[in-house]
This record gives sequence, C-alpha cells and structure tokens, in this order.
Amino acid sequence: MAQTEVPKEVAEAGLDDWYQTLNDPDRVKLRRYLPGIDTSSPQAFLVQLMQRATKDHNYGLSVTAGKYAESHEMDDYSRFVITEGYIDGLFGAERYEEAKEACCRNLDLFPLVRSRILEENGGALPKHIACRNRLIDIVIGVESGYDMADEILTQYVEMGLIDEEEKAYRLQSIKIHRMQKTFDNLFIYRPKQ
Repeated sequence: MAQTEVPKEVAEAGLDDWYQTLNDPDRVKLRRYLPGIDTSSPQAFLVQLMQRATKDHNYGLSVTAGKYAESHEMDDYSRFVITEGYIDGLFGAERYEEAKEACCRNLDLFPLVRSRILEENGGALPKHIACRNRLIDIVIGVESGYDMADEILTQYVEMGLIDEEEKAYRLQSIKIHRMQKTFDNLFIYRPKQ
C-alpha cells in the first residue's frame, strides 16, 4: 500500500505514523489547521490542533487527536494539558460519558499539577479549565443532576479550583437554571385530549 505524502508540519512534529492512520476526510480537515501550528513537539502540535478544531466545531478531529495523544506515556502535566483539549472535543461531540470520565481523570491529576499551572499563568488559574467547567456542564446541563452541584462545587473549593465567592455565584446560577427549566416544562405541557 502506497503511503500518503505527509504535510511538512506533521513531519516536523514527528507525527508521520499518526497521520498515516487518518482517513481521507480527516486528512483534508487537518490541513486546514496546519498554517502556523506549533511543531516543536507532538504534544504541542496535538494540543493546538485540538484547540483549533474545537474552536471550528470540528469535534470529530479534536477527538481523534485527543484519543491518539491519550494513548501515549507522558508526565502528569502533559497528560493534564492533553486531556483538557480532549475533554472539550468530547463535550462538543456530545460524547458526554467519555467526557465525564476524562474530567474525573483530570480532576484527580489537578493537585499534582496545580503549582505548575499557577506558575505558567502568572500565579492565577486560567478562566477555562475544561475538567472543572465541563463536569458541571454535563452533570447539570445534560444529566439534570442539580442535587450534586453543591457537592461538586464544595470539592472544587477544597481543591483550590474556585473560591467560596465563585461557589456561591455558581450555585445561584444553577438555581436559576433549574427554575427556568421547571417553568419551561410547565409552559410546554399539553394535556392529552
């Protein structure tokens, strides 16, 4: 079987073998994200590819890249960063159970990488931490697990992912969301004739 020509950016990142496993539609989609992509390492390339694909609503390609990256040995920080991109792809692809599992894996890793995250972000946590945000999105928005909100947010406070003020704000938002959903259901109810 003839090998397909590998784009120079993919080769520079050392991902020739992975590229050969992609189907033709994914190869075409991938080429759209290559200009200016970070080729300094396979991890940097895949993280940026997942970010670009997710931003473009191309969740399938993001999941493909994340699944490949997840299958490799790496240090805790690299695993955390890769999984963050993978979570957003899974969430966008509506693969909620897999996204929830990935969130839980990253939340387990967070205490091990917290100091490095703070160091790389000027002493503050980034606004977007996929494992924190998407777990709540899934539990509340998809599964309607409103009763779990306080438990999850309390755990986030204990882990240093949010502070008490943000917890109170989020609980209030969840309460409003729940009431809106209840009212929406009341107004769409149609009695059987």
